[in-house]
Amino acid sequence: MTGATKTSTGNPSAPGRLLEELAGLLLPVVMPLVRRLPALILVMTALCTAMGVLSLVGASRDDKAIQAHSAVATATVLPGSDFSRTLVRFTTQGGDTLIPEKGVFYPRGLKPGQIVRVEYDSTRPDRVRVLGRDASVGYLPIALMLVGLWVVALPVAFMLRGRQLRRLEAERLAAMVAQ
Repeated sequence: MTGATKTSTGNPSAPGRLLEELAGLLLPVVMPLVRRLPALILVMTALCTAMGVLSLVGASRDDKAIQAHSAVATATVLPGSDFSRTLVRFTTQGGDTLIPEKGVFYPRGLKPGQIVRVEYDSTRPDRVRVLGRDASVGYLPIALMLVGLWVVALPVAFMLRGRQLRRLEAERLAAMVAQ
């Protein structure tokens, strides 16, 4: 043995270099988003609020259309219903048997095979709801969801903005001390 030992040259490993390069590519894209995160949270919350309100407005408009040309029928709840729609089959006053493609409005608690009374728009029979139910069924759940969303989003956005302001103030003070 000659007593010579091999020393490391201090070169970063291949995975380490890959991570550094990836960080170099992503940071310029991600950092502006991080800086705007409080505003993005509030904008997304406002968009969710608008969607909730618009869904209630749409449901109310459908209800008014059904009330304007109301007809009542007996319907059978069909198998094959899923979370997004509950299928029903009913016969219109004109004798046509219909299965509305979008299902029935306000289907809570309906089971396949169940017989229910439905109210539909006689000018557009695919617009159908369970008799006695209307858009008011959705007011409370949507209102609670939106209140919960704002209860979480506002404190998070203000906390993040406060952190940003404290960091900026610390950087400003450090720059003043360095002068």
